[in-house]
Amino acid sequence: MDEQRRDEAWLEALFRAHHRAVLAYAVRRLPGDPADADDVVAEVFAAAWRHRERVPDEALPWLYRTAAHHVQHRRRSTARRRRLAERLGGLGGEGSSAAVADATDAVDERLDAAARVARVLEALPPRDAEILRLSVWEDLDVASIAYVLSISPTAVRVRLHRARRRAERLLAVPDPEAPASFARAPVPEEIR
Repeated sequence: MDEQRRDEAWLEALFRAHHRAVLAYAVRRLPGDPADADDVVAEVFAAAWRHRERVPDEALPWLYRTAAHHVQHRRRSTARRRRLAERLGGLGGEGSSAAVADATDAVDERLDAAARVARVLEALPPRDAEILRLSVWEDLDVASIAYVLSISPTAVRVRLHRARRRAERLLAVPDPEAPASFARAPVPEEIR
């Protein structure tokens, strides 16, 4: 029973230390429904409990890699449900849009910059977008990114360099659908 309490204390400490980081990771990758991100977090920590002997001392990259698997699974499931709904005559379609009516200029500029970054990430190949997210949003070093993606640190450096160059090229092209202020917005520091 003493071992059980020790394991429970370990999981509690792991959860307290990394819950917010794993939740942020999931929210940024599943922006539609906050409940989806919460479900991913629950699945990640349940997996940590089941595989506690294999969780390394530096647990965050392991948690991110586990979260990545659950996010991919959730996306596949969502896509299957959407295709089924379309086959059934479009029932359950999603079509919500949010508008900010009374925003200040500073908030408007931040939203434009965020939209610009989102468009660039969407235009990049998924591999490039994910490596940039891990580097910038999750603030992981090369070794941790290598662990999360199951590739070598050298491959991370090369992919990260290429992804940054591709993002810079995309940021240099004005978006014809963007508001005029978007075309003038400077390149966000986190992409450079």
